Amino acid sequence: MQLLVINGGGAKSELWKKIIANVLNLKVDTIESEEGPALGGAILAAVACKEFDSIEDAASKLVKVTDTICPEEELVKKYEDRYNKFKQIYPTIKDLYDELI
Repeated sequence: MQLLVINGGGAKSELWKKIIANVLNLKVDTIESEEGPALGGAILAAVACKEFDSIEDAASKLVKVTDTICPEEELVKKYEDRYNKFKQIYPTIKDLYDELI
């Protein structure tokens, strides 16, 4: 199963993490750091300075997972069913979007 790693404000909401996991059908890991871009930059710098052999090696040592949400099969199916219905009706209503904006 594929994985998504999130952090920051949205990662504080259990509901939001569950929605993401179920809509995308992905396992969602929350990491300890709330500063993902800065941590990513530090990881790249550490690899460039030869502190680690690879990005994967650095990430495995520096990124701490604090929570994991797995998609729920029943909810994944509900989201997929509704998305497929939306794709069917969208061609008929797409011109209305321009009028609504």
